[in-house]
Amino acid sequence: MKNLQLILAGILVSVAGCQTGQPAHTAAIDNGNFMGLWSTYSHCQATSDSTQLHNDAVALAKAANRSLRAEAFTLPLPGKIEKLIATPADRFAVDMKAMAAACSLRAGTAAIEAGNLDAAKDLLRTVLSYQPQSEYAYYTLQAKALLSDLEANILEVTLNLP
Repeated sequence: MKNLQLILAGILVSVAGCQTGQPAHTAAIDNGNFMGLWSTYSHCQATSDSTQLHNDAVALAKAANRSLRAEAFTLPLPGKIEKLIATPADRFAVDMKAMAAACSLRAGTAAIEAGNLDAAKDLLRTVLSYQPQSEYAYYTLQAKALLSDLEANILEVTLNLP
């Protein structure tokens, strides 16, 4: 009976050790893929073409959503054991959602300047999806301001028609 308990304890310790030793979402974005995304973000900050900006913003938003789904992974364990397992550390130097939000704001602004208001609204609304989280308040406030300006301009145009 004691041997069985020792074996079970050894298995639990090894599972807990493996769980705390690896970040939760490294499978979602490996280093090569991350460097490609960093290149996309850098391109987004450097270009002024609204079509390229839109493509960059969409690519970064998809990557941010993939990384968020990977973060939500949990290992199904009994409650008593789950308390003993530490939350894996975040090991990325940058925040994918912040990169996506910054690029979407830039692309939305470029779309407004190009007169593509529907694309601008779509891009800015993706930033608003980050709203409940306070670390993205800067981006969501800017997106709200741009969207309110767009809606005010649309109302002004429709009211001036004879």
